[in-house]
Amino acid sequence: MSSVYLASDIILDREVVVKLIKVDHHDRDKSKARFQREVESTIQLSHPNIVSVLDVDESDEYHLLVTEVVRGPTLKEYIRDNHPIPLDEAVRIAVMVLQGIRHAHQAGIIHRDIKPQNILLDEQHRVKITDFGIAKALSETRMTETNQVMGSVQYISPEQAKGRQTDERTDIYSFGIVLFELLSGRLPFEGETPVSVALKHISEPMPDILEYREVPQGLVNIILKCTEKDPYDRYRHTDDVIRAIGEYRDNDTPYTLAAEKDDENTLVTAAVQPAEAGIPSGEEAGQEKKPKGGRMFLLWLIPLLLLLSAGGVLASAFWPERTVAMPDFEDSAMEEAERILDENNLVKGEVTEEYDDSIEAEHIISTSPSSGTEIEEGTAVDLVMSLGEEPYVMEDFTGENYDDVSNDINSLGFSAVNIEEQYDESDPGTILSQSIEPEDEVHPGEATLTLTVSQGLEPVEVVDYTGEPYETAHEQLTSQGFNVETSNELYNEDVPEGHIISQSPNYGDFLPGSTIQMVVSRGQEPGEKQYVQSITIPYLKEKASSGEETEEEPSEEESSESGKGDSEEDSSEEDSKPEPQTVEIFIEDKDNDISTVADSFEMTEEREYNIDLTIEEGGTASYKVVIDGETEIEEEIPY
Repeated sequence: MSSVYLASDIILDREVVVKLIKVDHHDRDKSKARFQREVESTIQLSHPNIVSVLDVDESDEYHLLVTEVVRGPTLKEYIRDNHPIPLDEAVRIAVMVLQGIRHAHQAGIIHRDIKPQNILLDEQHRVKITDFGIAKALSETRMTETNQVMGSVQYISPEQAKGRQTDERTDIYSFGIVLFELLSGRLPFEGETPVSVALKHISEPMPDILEYREVPQGLVNIILKCTEKDPYDRYRHTDDVIRAIGEYRDNDTPYTLAAEKDDENTLVTAAVQPAEAGIPSGEEAGQEKKPKGGRMFLLWLIPLLLLLSAGGVLASAFWPERTVAMPDFEDSAMEEAERILDENNLVKGEVTEEYDDSIEAEHIISTSPSSGTEIEEGTAVDLVMSLGEEPYVMEDFTGENYDDVSNDINSLGFSAVNIEEQYDESDPGTILSQSIEPEDEVHPGEATLTLTVSQGLEPVEVVDYTGEPYETAHEQLTSQGFNVETSNELYNEDVPEGHIISQSPNYGDFLPGSTIQMVVSRGQEPGEKQYVQSITIPYLKEKASSGEETEEEPSEEESSESGKGDSEEDSSEEDSKPEPQTVEIFIEDKDNDISTVADSFEMTEEREYNIDLTIEEGGTASYKVVIDGETEIEEEIPY
């Protein structure tokens, strides 16, 4: 029914699908108006299992429909290439199809052409249903295409084939046919012409799917109930089908068709016909049975009428029924709606309830069929009744900072928001409790919300501990949560040692966790001590060894060289003298800095040395002895 193109959206830089659908030139203006009305609403559909409609437009020749791109096969192709499809996979696909249909039904949109060709599978094998609203938009402007019933006759519902009113149950019937094909790999009804297939949907029972494949009884039951001939015998909503699929493994009782149930409950008795005087009745008088030619003629007549009417006027031409225009119930109270139903020979169907800010509670929001629709007398009318303004489900604001959420709270429209503060370990501004419990339903305009908010920790009075023992002050302040630090220790003649000279801060209310600085007395300034450290400084050089003379007479040779010997003796005496070592003394005390040499000298033998130290009370002194540049002795002396 259209030409389909892959196109580029040059504004948003993406690929899209563009469908060009021919405008009906016989009634151009009405055609465009109907198409816009029916298809534009599908732009509001947003669901993972529905192809997104991005835009709708028209030209003189075409209706234009822009949708997202889905890369993958149709369900028809998938069944053809993968039959038999595993049961779990078939059920997964079926549920996704139902979820997409349910979303559209909740928006008041009926597809009317559910078939595998309109169901796509993307690259992740997720279902994407396309062409919502198109069947309705086109069927209102042209009922036939080349003498075929509008839509796909293999999946058409009996009421569509008869040209009667359709609702959500029309899509449920088509889904049942799709499920049959998904499980069996074949169609339940086939024929040489579309009319013959349509007649089978109207009059023939569904074939037994078990003849083609072993299927759990629960799934068989779902197919049979979805495809009941009378819409009122089918599932009412897609939620009912989804629930049944979720429980199909537990349902092993064979399904009984509604027609069979009626037959079981029907008591058949012979008709009593009074006979005219003198004329015997029935076969007793030799009367022949009426020929069945009338019925045979009717069976030939139906296809002819279907062809002439293209399926759209068969019901009104051949089975005329009393109809009534659907009254307008909007904003009527339920009692008034029931009275209007009775006056128009209509029946109250399913009543659902919804919140609506603009419709008073227990008044009608909408009906199905909708107002103005021509419907048969006796039709069950489903009503949507208002519950009034939807209550606000209270959020849990505890633990949040009030400044961060105050705008959100004020936007809820409470009649009043009261703030009560209390001291708490939580950060200041933290919401500790709320008068309306989380998850409670409330109408904010009629309620007052009270929030208890933390002021933080309660301040504690700090007293002046000047002159008090530091240990006492430290113990008391730390028990109250304060940090206590000794900033300095000073000599003070007036404050005993270990007592507090001053504190900062010294009084007032302060938050626990604050730091209190203390200056503590060291008592009177002490004197100093003179100290003499006696040390032994070793001689570290090696002494030269002096040779001893022998008593033997020198030889002749030795005598002759006596002069030479005298000079060598003088040299050895010099060699035998000890080599001096250099000693440096370093002192660190009250009067000396260890970086400066306090004393230095040379020595050729071990010696005793006294080091004079001046040490302040409580302090230390130190010294070191360096011999020939190497530290040999080092010591620290306490007071």
